Amino acid sequence: MRQLFKDVSRLKDVICEENRPLAPMTTMKVGGDARLFVRPLSLSGLEGLLALLHGVQVPYRVLGNGSNLIVDDGGVDLVISLCSLRDMQLEQQGSLYVEAGCTLSSILGFCIENGLEGLEPLTGIPGSLGGALFMNAGANGVSLGDFVDEICVTTGQGSTWLKVSHDFFSYRSSNTPEGALISAARLKVNVDSHDEWTTGVPSDGSCLKRATPRKVHERIKRIMRKRLSSQPLGRPSAGCVFKNPSVDCLAWRLIVECGLQGFKMNRAQVSPKHANFIVNLGDAKASDVIGLIDFVKERVWEQTGVMLKEEVVIWENETEH
Repeated sequence: MRQLFKDVSRLKDVICEENRPLAPMTTMKVGGDARLFVRPLSLSGLEGLLALLHGVQVPYRVLGNGSNLIVDDGGVDLVISLCSLRDMQLEQQGSLYVEAGCTLSSILGFCIENGLEGLEPLTGIPGSLGGALFMNAGANGVSLGDFVDEICVTTGQGSTWLKVSHDFFSYRSSNTPEGALISAARLKVNVDSHDEWTTGVPSDGSCLKRATPRKVHERIKRIMRKRLSSQPLGRPSAGCVFKNPSVDCLAWRLIVECGLQGFKMNRAQVSPKHANFIVNLGDAKASDVIGLIDFVKERVWEQTGVMLKEEVVIWENETEH
């Protein structure tokens, strides 16, 4: 790893650190260090980095805003952070160009400033664009993938724009090519030829549309108030832990029916406010959180016959396997 550190440090537009703590960089606030933590400052820097890593065949993990993620207490070897890829601009051809490191909250702020409606249902999701697209984040019946026209994928061979087909995104997942990183995307924008304001929220959820900044802001505030009243946003968490088995079979309801709401494992707890959240009560370890996830899955399976699947991503320590 020492030689790799030296090689990566020579790359243009790339910052490399050793033994970077990851817990402060995740919303769950648990986990160990990255033995190498690499931050490309531009898309060309990312391309150069992936070309180098492809040549030495070193596995890596990709970090966005650290939501929806639990890092093993033992840490991981190599992490690429996309947090510096944050360019965002309206393009003349009727699309919103967004790089992978932009947080969903910053995208919503841009939509307020520029009078674009449609993404408000995603208010309160703490992720960044790259991770949110990779797992097709969504809320309130709307998914981010609904709005995507093209994605830019980057590998050791460079970057390529891909037109998104109707089956590219599915519930909490995407068909991102194996070995590729989502480095940017274009979101569809329907701009009236006369640049007039529309009056309603898009019913098809397929594109951003013009609206007054005040209207967009008011709707975001209303949705955020609802989230604050129903989700434990005051404590560290990774968001919803489990996928809903189906539209009519909700993970939180199964957990409640099994008597697990409020259940604790050391300093990790199934939230009393929303049973599909696990919260860090303070100084929790990743082993507490992962152990509680496994316990909930086992209990729900035993009592209901439904095997819950994680929505969160768990980074295991490679050196232990």
